[in-house]
Amino acid sequence: MYRDTWIFAQDTAEFAETAIPQLAAAPAANTLLLTVFERLRRHGAHAFGPADPQLAVWYDADGSPGGAVVRTPPFGYVASHVPAEAADAFAELMLASDTGLDGREINLPDTVFEPFAAAWTARTGHEPRVVERNRLYRLEQLTPPEPAPSGHARAAEAGDVPVIARFLEEFWIEVGHPRPAGGHLDPQRIARARVEEGSFRVWCDEEGGLVSLAGHAPIVAGAGRIGPVYTPKEARGRGYAGAATAAVCRVLLDGDAREILLFTDLANPTSNALYQRIGFWPVSDRIRLELAD
Repeated sequence: MYRDTWIFAQDTAEFAETAIPQLAAAPAANTLLLTVFERLRRHGAHAFGPADPQLAVWYDADGSPGGAVVRTPPFGYVASHVPAEAADAFAELMLASDTGLDGREINLPDTVFEPFAAAWTARTGHEPRVVERNRLYRLEQLTPPEPAPSGHARAAEAGDVPVIARFLEEFWIEVGHPRPAGGHLDPQRIARARVEEGSFRVWCDEEGGLVSLAGHAPIVAGAGRIGPVYTPKEARGRGYAGAATAAVCRVLLDGDAREILLFTDLANPTSNALYQRIGFWPVSDRIRLELAD
């Protein structure tokens, strides 16, 4: 029996058996890990890129799973809440030359930030750089924008793919999304796949032009998470993003979602205020770090 240690799962089946039950018991707190893993489960180990995913499980002193870390290169690590000793041990694991843990970004709960940052700094002499602070919100009561902007929402269609791909490209640039060589993160491919699975809604203006995009991740453990939400710069300030988000909320509420979540960048006061106006309330924060050794 494993105790007080990180163990790499051999494959997605093993991770599903060992880590997912513990993560799914707190679906809001673990929404990022759960939805990333759900895409691996649905679309295979190379759903995010040609490199194999890295799936690690922390085992507590009693031998039970107490947290997890997932990485799907080229993206950084995504960590659940873990005790301080696990954060310390993961910093050491990342710096070991024989682990293959070569990523230099980690997204973790703010509860884990201090022990991990202290462990990393002690071992390397370099403090992690905070790249982004995100706040998780949960929908309490949907309050669509009033008055509603002109136009209407509808499900994205195959003919929308070129415009949606442009929206995704612009969105990725704004948020600093990794853009490696190869086709896995091609915006046309992503747009087509998300349209086919029905996870995108668009807001159309009075002339029928696409002016905003809102999507959602797979519903996992009863939680649906909204994102991305994007309105091109020339169409902002007219209420389109709030209306498109409300439309996706209705889709999730009509489906299997028992709770609806979304993340915002705390450096963007406009989006934080917008989502609170339509019924979202803060739950917790996460921090994305850039690491140097």
